[in-house]
Amino acid sequence: MIKEHYDAVRALIPSSVRVYAWGVPAAPTYPYVVIWGDLGDESSGGPDGDTLADSADVLSLRVRATYAGLTGDSVLIVARNVRTALNRKTPTVTGWRTNPLRQSTLMDVQVDTDVTIPGSSTHPLFAVDEFALISQKL
Repeated sequence: MIKEHYDAVRALIPSSVRVYAWGVPAAPTYPYVVIWGDLGDESSGGPDGDTLADSADVLSLRVRATYAGLTGDSVLIVARNVRTALNRKTPTVTGWRTNPLRQSTLMDVQVDTDVTIPGSSTHPLFAVDEFALISQKL
């Protein structure tokens, strides 16, 4: 069920944006976004958070988007495009009712000094957003 939720979020991002999931290749093509995040919290949606069967029917995920580019402008453009595609949008997951995604900034644009662009002495830039997703089993 977790993978299906991440797949549904990625499906909202237009094909004009280069998307990687969970990591990037050794030589990524810039600019891009990496979709990753936590494993979520599973809970019961009954009164006081429990159902009689005590079965997990609510999933809360923190989906993260790392934007990367060779310039600050390219990071901002990718962030704008992904935020437009995801923020307050509702992913579709079969058998689940999902709430709209809610965006918050986790990390401002900064230089990634751990990576050097091949054939240069320059470093890419990156920023990170988080999109909260709550989903309830139908």
